[in-house]
Amino acid sequence: MKRFLIFAAIAPPLGFIIAFWIMLQIANWMVGGPGTFDMQQVAMLPTIYLVGLIPALLTAGFDHVLAKREMSYRIALTALFGYFVSYAPLVGAFRLAFMHDPGVLLLGIVGAVPAALCSWLSTERRQPVDA
Repeated sequence: MKRFLIFAAIAPPLGFIIAFWIMLQIANWMVGGPGTFDMQQVAMLPTIYLVGLIPALLTAGFDHVLAKREMSYRIALTALFGYFVSYAPLVGAFRLAFMHDPGVLLLGIVGAVPAALCSWLSTERRQPVDA
């Protein structure tokens, strides 16, 4: 249960921060455009939760299954799943001309980084056994 709460509370706003406050600023800087950093974008937070909650909970379920099976590389696999879950809705838009640019593949980072961080935060810490 703790895992799902961590993913639900942290992943959507972290994805927003990565998309709007990091990736968008880097893209604007690379093309020579003005920065679009604005604290009023925080007003989008309710919408961010509406859009990001289902992918975050799907990723939490995947991470939960991996944790129960005690899989190695769980954090990396969860990040890969988070990448897929955040990128999959864009597949229908591939018919658009701008979607054929290789830079579009970077949009999956919006889900991969929060997935990896939340997976790491939800790792069960084992207490050392006193001998």
